[in-house]
Amino acid sequence: MENKYTILLSKKSPKIKLVKNNKSINFGLSILKLILSFLVVATHNFKKKTTNNKCILYLTKQRLLHVPSFFIISFYFTHKNFLSLDYKILLKRLIRLFIPYIIWPIFFWELNEYINRKYNKEYSNSFEDLKQQLLLANRFIFPLWFNLVLIIMTICFFIIIFIFRKHSLFILQIILILSYIIQYSGYNFNNFFLKNPYYNVRSYNSIHTSIPFAVTGYTLGYYNVLDIIQKNKIKACVFSYLIYNMIADYNIFTNIHSDHYYAGINLNIQSICLIFIFSLFPSFLITNNIIRKFLIIITNYTGGIYYLHVPLKKYLKKYSTDIYNGTFLGLIKTYIIIYFICYIGMLIFGKTLLKYLFC
Repeated sequence: MENKYTILLSKKSPKIKLVKNNKSINFGLSILKLILSFLVVATHNFKKKTTNNKCILYLTKQRLLHVPSFFIISFYFTHKNFLSLDYKILLKRLIRLFIPYIIWPIFFWELNEYINRKYNKEYSNSFEDLKQQLLLANRFIFPLWFNLVLIIMTICFFIIIFIFRKHSLFILQIILILSYIIQYSGYNFNNFFLKNPYYNVRSYNSIHTSIPFAVTGYTLGYYNVLDIIQKNKIKACVFSYLIYNMIADYNIFTNIHSDHYYAGINLNIQSICLIFIFSLFPSFLITNNIIRKFLIIITNYTGGIYYLHVPLKKYLKKYSTDIYNGTFLGLIKTYIIIYFICYIGMLIFGKTLLKYLFC
């Protein structure tokens, strides 16, 4: 075990980290990614009316925070890639995003056509469905709008940083402010193709609501904020917790005209607080090698779970009443089944580019 992983102890920040391939692992953020991926599945597979459990209902009430948090985390840890202005790094990131965006729709379209020809018409998708899925991400794997927006913003960030160099951070902050002006003024509700059904899709309509999360993640990474707050763990954790609940309890910053899920400053601030709290997780408490290895394995397939939970649901619900009815047990079953599919996929394709389909 120790020949693969190294334990680091920092004097300034006395916590143990697990390192593999020269990359330190923040266990708190790994656990957060696991929770967020669970909330993603809950968003599309769980019906609140199937349970009265307050703990479960509270957890699923936070479901809208998964997308903002994933955006912030993504741009936080890739800000150095943008600053390097290395087109090879940019290309590698785009390949990682394009592979699931293109291959999964084609795979499930072919699978649906095969089932349709051999059994019935229930799973049929037209070639027009495939085209719109690849162009707009608005058909049978609609969660892939996240990849499409990431692709667009990755290219835009690279161009902005390349053109403006030292002033790029200031330009990005201006864009963030403009994004919120658009949201709170209601301009995005009356424009951005929302009146045209063909373009009324989450992918392109989500760009202006996702920009603040991306800029926030990039800015936090630029100033290395997650490492800075380690110096005042207790204060940072307490303040983050109080601000998170204050916004949730009093609906602060939620007075917006758009009915889009991810609009509003409130989701950005709450996601930051959530990331702060989990990043302060005392990693040095996890000293058992088995537990550490387990956490690494179980949090390694959040991407695949995100890509597969919607297209696989219609197959799984045929064999499980719980999944069909959207119960909490059905949610757990869905998550576990997709997790093992990703695990097997990584065993087979883990050394090829197809690994990006599962992680």
